[in-house]
Amino acid sequence: MKRQLFAVIACAAAVCAAGPRTTPEEFFTKHLDTSIPALSSIPAKMAAGDLAGAEKVFADHVRATLRNDALNKDWLERKYEGKALRALKRRAGEIMDYRLSSCGMPHHFTDHKVDWDLNPTFNKYKEWTWQLSRHPFWTTLAEYYTATGDEKAVTVWIDMISSWFDQALVPEKAGPGATHCWRTIEAGIRMTGWSRQIAAFAKSPQVTDEFLTRYFISIWEHGWRLRNNSTHGNWLLMELHGLLRITLLYPFLNDAPEWKAYALKLLGEEFSRQVYPDGFQYELATGYHGVVISNYLGVFDLYEQLELEKPEFIRKGLEKMFEVYVRLATPNGGTPTLNDGGSMDVARWCRTAAKLYPQRADFRWFATEGKEGAPPDYLSTVFPWAGAVVFRTSWAKDAVWGYMDASPFGRGHQHEDKLNFVMRAYGKQLLTEGGNYMYDSSDCRKYVLSTRAHNTIRVDGFEQNRRRTYRWKDEDINVKADVEFSASPARDVARSVYKDGYGPQQKPVTHDRTVLFLKEEPGLAPFFVVVDRLSAPNDRPHAFEIMWHLETCQLAIDGQTFTGDFGDGVGLAAATSDASAKITDMKGQHEPYFQGWMPIWKGGPHEHRPIPTPVVQGTFSGAKRIVTVLYPYRDGKNMLRGVKADPDPQATSFTLVLADGTERTIQ
Repeated sequence: MKRQLFAVIACAAAVCAAGPRTTPEEFFTKHLDTSIPALSSIPAKMAAGDLAGAEKVFADHVRATLRNDALNKDWLERKYEGKALRALKRRAGEIMDYRLSSCGMPHHFTDHKVDWDLNPTFNKYKEWTWQLSRHPFWTTLAEYYTATGDEKAVTVWIDMISSWFDQALVPEKAGPGATHCWRTIEAGIRMTGWSRQIAAFAKSPQVTDEFLTRYFISIWEHGWRLRNNSTHGNWLLMELHGLLRITLLYPFLNDAPEWKAYALKLLGEEFSRQVYPDGFQYELATGYHGVVISNYLGVFDLYEQLELEKPEFIRKGLEKMFEVYVRLATPNGGTPTLNDGGSMDVARWCRTAAKLYPQRADFRWFATEGKEGAPPDYLSTVFPWAGAVVFRTSWAKDAVWGYMDASPFGRGHQHEDKLNFVMRAYGKQLLTEGGNYMYDSSDCRKYVLSTRAHNTIRVDGFEQNRRRTYRWKDEDINVKADVEFSASPARDVARSVYKDGYGPQQKPVTHDRTVLFLKEEPGLAPFFVVVDRLSAPNDRPHAFEIMWHLETCQLAIDGQTFTGDFGDGVGLAAATSDASAKITDMKGQHEPYFQGWMPIWKGGPHEHRPIPTPVVQGTFSGAKRIVTVLYPYRDGKNMLRGVKADPDPQATSFTLVLADGTERTIQ
């Protein structure tokens, strides 16, 4: 493509445009399928120098074939009234005043000129600038225009998108992540929004032949960029979804058949490349797992909307991916926040899954909140390849539930959190973890990535460090996780090992963790026992820290025990077997290191709140076993006073000290 200036009349006013990079002459002579009868007169008009005539022929065809009768029909016909209409008007009014938001952080372009390279964030958060070019606010304007017919929405949209055309020239040679406006993830994502926007705005008299030509030149440039700069992982699914939308909605582009074949081929291949045999996407992040599902669904739904034969490989491939959320489900209907992923709403995902798979009673049970279908016929479960272990007493909202991370490092968005353990019981989140935070260089971002933000172990002040040497290989998708798991009515047991070292040089200390879920101990409520075995290749002394992050509660520490009171009679009692260890609450500390925080997201600095974080600090030489009992209770009935255990790593039993002073040895 050659960089040239060409004159274009913007709908509201004449402007000198610098973009798109491709000229109308190139578009009409190289990139348009003029074998289509309605476009067959364009070559002669271009040969005669009649650009305006060619634009009219093209625009007439676009208006006649734009698929707004099938595409997004429900969205285009949505009715607004009362509070919903007032809320839509308010949001649209802000946008028409050039108050735009990205990553949840708003900015007012007071001169009504959008600088698409701007970064107004306090921490120069790069994602703000990148994600601004996803243009979700234009979809709000399209929705508002559909509901009200207010032409100001079209005027503002044309002004903003024209400024984007001018400023954001498609890069000719830059890689997928280069430039502020043309990362391939944004190029793919905005094709969904743009297709909705043009379907709504095309009926406006402001959308002229010249503008439609300019708009579809950019559409072609999007297809060219997406076809020639593919990436991997969840990015690739967004790229392919966007590319396929272009080919199905705008078949008048010469390249559409080849782009379509390319996109469908990769979409089919990516199930085996990205999805473990147990259904988890290889980034092992709950949110990005959903991103992949959503983009496959977007393709599937588009075929359905256009009344085309749907690619059945998508329906087949998605069933296990939906099931992942069911198997992970917490008693309150969410999921644990794995890696750079948040908690997912299982019922919302299952409402879609139940339509695709009506034979699945478990999907229907979640979708209807238990009114129809049936819960799964299993309780505790393991993902043999993804390494996730879930413990549960039932599918009820007051169940005792736990999660152990025995996962491989995965393909992307990883946290250094091997052997992490979190817990929910009796309607309360008890053990939590650092969660996720914006992708900046702040202490909070470093924290959520680190071992110290999770309920596992640090050694000599060092974190786990798989990131230093691990590199994903395609064959890893078929390698089972190093997890052992067994389940029975009385107890469930999971075991895994972290052996990739600690700190910058990956100090060779091994952490072996076993989690026992004891469900039928006489006189006791269901509880967990965490058995940690640490070993080093020499007898030099080492320090360890076992972190336990609690949701907001009243914390009390007494020797080798701590208790969290979560209100409503629900609590968590914990005890360590290491009589020489010290338990310290590191709630909300910045020094000597960042610890005891829960990230929150408000678009400004100090986006974290302190949470109680008892840390068990001790030492070992050679090898040592530490037993921690985690006893969730309700109605104030704490039955735990302490635990005793032989520190010899070969030992297998431990002794509970109960609240009444009696002792009980468990093998």
